[in-house]
Amino acid sequence: MPRQLSRRDLAAALSQARAELRRREREIQNLRRENAILREAAEPLIHHAAARDRFAFIHARRARFAVKRLCRALVTDSSNYFAWVRAQCKRRAQERDEQRLAQLITEVHTAQPAYGVQRITRELQHRRVPVGRRVVARLMRTLGIAGVTRRKRRNLTKPDSGASVVPDLICREFTAPMPGLKLVGDISCFRPLRAGCTWRRFWTCAARN
Repeated sequence: MPRQLSRRDLAAALSQARAELRRREREIQNLRRENAILREAAEPLIHHAAARDRFAFIHARRARFAVKRLCRALVTDSSNYFAWVRAQCKRRAQERDEQRLAQLITEVHTAQPAYGVQRITRELQHRRVPVGRRVVARLMRTLGIAGVTRRKRRNLTKPDSGASVVPDLICREFTAPMPGLKLVGDISCFRPLRAGCTWRRFWTCAARN
């Protein structure tokens, strides 16, 4: 049979339990004060930080604390956090796809240095790689790759070696007291933006007041 405790033993156990209770109460009060201090220090992160910064903070500490507890502490909806995690996975997959695509573009450009955006896009599509021209152009700009063009620059001005020198009547004085007194002209030439376009010429003649 178990030995019955005496009144002295019960009083000692009660005194020890009361001391432990007081110690726990003091510890709880200290934790509450520290929690208030930390909450004030974390005020910028809780209410002023961008959502992606909060989600990154939660994602980095999800192994130590529960996600719901972290979201509740940072006043963040857990569904938004999980949506951000799914988007992160998609972005990482897209980055991996773009890295593989950049390797293919570099391979095609090494084999055919003269190929530009359109030819590289056609070559990749011929290899059954689903890619668009804009994506190829963006990655080529990032990689510093450009095609070689053999088109010579067209100059519309063909001076006559036997013609007399035209005098400069304006002398770079473009102001005039009334409209129509001084007339100046200019010709502009624009390169064709795509195949099949012709050169466009514009002749402007304006009066400077």
